Amino acid sequence: MEHLATLRKVPLFEGLPQDVLYQLARLVRRRTFKEGDLLIAKGETGRTLFILLKGKVAVVDVDEEAREVVLDILKEGDVFGELSLIDGQGRSADIQALTDGEALMILHADLLPLVQRQPQLAWSLLQTLAQRLRGANDLILKIAWLNAQQRVAWVLLKYASEGRVPKWLTPANIAKRVGLTRETASRILGQWQREKIIWKDENGALVVRPDRLQRILRQSQPVEPDRSFVS
Repeated sequence: MEHLATLRKVPLFEGLPQDVLYQLARLVRRRTFKEGDLLIAKGETGRTLFILLKGKVAVVDVDEEAREVVLDILKEGDVFGELSLIDGQGRSADIQALTDGEALMILHADLLPLVQRQPQLAWSLLQTLAQRLRGANDLILKIAWLNAQQRVAWVLLKYASEGRVPKWLTPANIAKRVGLTRETASRILGQWQREKIIWKDENGALVVRPDRLQRILRQSQPVEPDRSFVS
């Protein structure tokens, strides 16, 4: 079947019997998307679970003053749309594509009977929710206790693969991820470029001194946290 081999590699479906995977393979459909596409809108009725195959997407919400906050960044193998599957409520956040990519989609109405019959699938969904909650708690602590430089250092160390800063990790997205203004994030990045912590070339930015970022992140006496948010 077209999607069977792909489903076997999805962490959510690990340990499922072969016949259940066959059922899933018949039910899913593939969707491609482009950078900037809105895959899910907050508040809309949730009828579909997404499994990310390629690309990166951002989980985005807004605060009381309509300022965007990036709650999480999802990668290949992650799922989204699971909260509406569980509680039947509207979507809890926007999902915006940071890059071109591809996802599998399955209707809640098709997936729910399988969840009810397969304890392993229900357990995998609970583990996904637990990981999201831990990630949210970690982000709250970082925004509460780290100063502006430490927050930017954390983002770069977390998402720069082999030192290369991905193109989607713009100053605006860094700011939205850790509760800063874009101007503050840009100022810090500019300072680090002058200090040769970051190097820019035709392919983008490269972290050439991750040890310096680690040292900034480990400062024992951070200054009063920067409470500014994105404008």
